[in-house]
Amino acid sequence: MTARPENHAPAIPATSADEARRTWSALVTVYQTVLRDVVARLEDETPLDSATFSALAYLERADPPGRLRLGELHRCMRVRYSQPGVSRLVQRMEADGLVERRADPDDRRATLLVVTRLGRARYRRADAVYAAAVAEHFSRHVSDGEAALLAAALEDLATRLAPPPSPPV
Repeated sequence: MTARPENHAPAIPATSADEARRTWSALVTVYQTVLRDVVARLEDETPLDSATFSALAYLERADPPGRLRLGELHRCMRVRYSQPGVSRLVQRMEADGLVERRADPDDRRATLLVVTRLGRARYRRADAVYAAAVAEHFSRHVSDGEAALLAAALEDLATRLAPPPSPPV
């Protein structure tokens, strides 16, 4: 008998294929509907397009805030943008004075992106518009209890879907 690896995650009952597809379809529908309205408001009321806002949001959530390796930004944005697409986005952000490129002191082969004062100011303004748009197009349609249940379920799922950490080299 082969030993099974110990799994500390709670046992989750299997979902039927039909129920899983129904759930996924509902999630995508809500996401696309809300995102369309949020992006439209963001782009109408701020000087940032959604790609620039997303990149600045990843930079602001980095540790430390406002600094991120270019390769890490690409990993964060790879679902929507190719590596050359992210590079072009960063070039545009740099030309607009929103970010600066710097050599990474921990790895001279890597490039750090650092948010400028202008980038931080524009991000804060856009983030306020984004938050208001999310409240209008999503939050007002769910109760606090529903939001808490959704957040807990999706955060748990995100944890289970995350790739295991790489072993040290």
